[in-house]
Amino acid sequence: MTDRREPPALLLLSNMYPGPTDLVFGSFVAKQVAALRAGGVTVRVVASPRGRAGALCLLARYTSLAARTKIAALFHRDFDVIVAHFLYPTAWLARIASMLSGRPYVVVAHGLDVASVQRRGLLARMSLAATRRASLVVVVSRALETHVRSELDLPESVPTVVINMGVDRVVFNPAADDGARSSLGWADGERVALFAGNLIERKGVDVLVDAFARLRAEGTCDRLVIAGAGPQRDPLGERASVLGVSQAVEFEGPVEAGRLAHLMAAVDVFVLPSRAEPLGVVLLEAMACGTPVVASRVGGIPEIVGDRCGVLVEPDDAEALAAGIATVLSRGKEQYSDACLEAAAANDLNANAARLIKAISEATREHEVIR
Repeated sequence: MTDRREPPALLLLSNMYPGPTDLVFGSFVAKQVAALRAGGVTVRVVASPRGRAGALCLLARYTSLAARTKIAALFHRDFDVIVAHFLYPTAWLARIASMLSGRPYVVVAHGLDVASVQRRGLLARMSLAATRRASLVVVVSRALETHVRSELDLPESVPTVVINMGVDRVVFNPAADDGARSSLGWADGERVALFAGNLIERKGVDVLVDAFARLRAEGTCDRLVIAGAGPQRDPLGERASVLGVSQAVEFEGPVEAGRLAHLMAAVDVFVLPSRAEPLGVVLLEAMACGTPVVASRVGGIPEIVGDRCGVLVEPDDAEALAAGIATVLSRGKEQYSDACLEAAAANDLNANAARLIKAISEATREHEVIR
């Protein structure tokens, strides 16, 4: 007989989670936890905030996460299902917790973690083996689902379901624009583009700077705001200087959610020129603010961005990116806002959390829980 409460209580594992020194790191996981709890789900979290860089520090983080996972599995038997965010290394930890507790486990693939479990190392191999034994694999886009099925050779007996992390429409909404332009020091008629994310090569911000230089020369776009941090920060600044647009490129650095919503609602267009992207929740956040987007036609992005919400272009093409931005700016933000809000509403954080718990419950319902 099963001994299952409804909805099932969760032990949630994640190697990314906000901490006192970094409120952004893994914040999307924390938001989902809050949404699950708001929906009446009991969630015990075992997670790691961002630590110091270096192999030894990473080893210490994973060792601590593993130890705390084992303690929860052995001594805090107040959960029905284990949910592991990211396949590497948390799928392996979920498998250990499952063996220690007798509970089933579900893994959530976010994108780059799929490549991580295909490495040669022992931890990668154990994480991959654990993924293939999960009761359910959750993926954030249909494109990623296809990739997971083909690359990880999942058995047919392991089901997959597409549920993205969703957008927090309480934080990200058009009202975030109230007084934004004046507080930011922008003129009413100034045409402003925004990027937000990690400043890494995969995000293609270098292509955006090149595209902005074209737009600036044509008199089509007046200001580019870049929010985020990463190893590409200084090279991007140098690129803007060489192209003669450094005076019009504003580096914001990392921003918390409220500030990001303020920026998204105030700008005329949000741009995500990624070279690879499993989904791009940041696009949903911009659209939830009523702001149109221009993005690369890669990964899961076409699944959430239609023609009524903005423009999709091929990656690594500054000319096409500039043309896409120019098209959105010429049509005006109001031409896209309603469709953007509809798309965001279809990917609501709370609704997707409810879908997730339903999928978990259905996939693990027959598992016998011994308390």
